[in-house]
Amino acid sequence: MTNSIDEYKLILLTTLRAHTDTALSKLRSIKDALPEGTRRIRIIVHLPQDAEGLFTVMVHLDGPDLFVLNKAISQFRSLFDVQFVEGTVTPDVPLFDPFDQPFSVNDTIVDVAMGWLKEVWATFGEMKPNLPVTVEGEDSFGTTPAMSLAV
Repeated sequence: MTNSIDEYKLILLTTLRAHTDTALSKLRSIKDALPEGTRRIRIIVHLPQDAEGLFTVMVHLDGPDLFVLNKAISQFRSLFDVQFVEGTVTPDVPLFDPFDQPFSVNDTIVDVAMGWLKEVWATFGEMKPNLPVTVEGEDSFGTTPAMSLAV
């Protein structure tokens, strides 16, 4: 655990950048599997209720019949996921006491993830011309409400 927001941001960004190739591969697979009718792509940083440092970065397609759209990309949707595997945090990121935090952990996670996704998207390019792509934090976490990556 770290008490310094700057140290945490650096650790988190370094960890996310180590997973850039995986995220790019998944985005390419989503592009190849993108169903007709997709009107918008939302990349959401999902956070648990307890702000302990766990999170998931997931792609959501918008358009008619959300279930069908998102099922078409289901195996590629998760761009990054922090979870417990056999009692160990994987990937290894600092965890926090949800009741005693030195700074807003969830806001920081979203802000850093948004910056990383901007870098990833600059390398990736675009899904399809004129398809809006945004990134946002779940439940309005992050100091920026939403960020456009395309259109």
